[in-house]
Amino acid sequence: MVNPGSSSQPPPVTAGSLSWKRCAGCGGKIADRFLLYAMDSYWHSRCLKCSCCQAQLGDIGTSCYTKSGMILCRNDYIRSAKRSE
Repeated sequence: MVNPGSSSQPPPVTAGSLSWKRCAGCGGKIADRFLLYAMDSYWHSRCLKCSCCQAQLGDIGTSCYTKSGMILCRNDYIRSAKRSE
């Protein structure tokens, strides 16, 4: 996942260190084959969801957006921007 609002890159992850990563969504250990990095945290692919529509962001694209501390899919980010105008 790409977080356009952040320039930070995830720290390198090696196969042996995956068991030490904790999911920011559920708090569980990440031992999945894939993990996502957004808002300076690691996530299970099933736990990184849009704060508005609850879509699993790993399933709908390669980008996520942040606004007011919320993680949003592209559609909800655009909708929220239009409401702010």
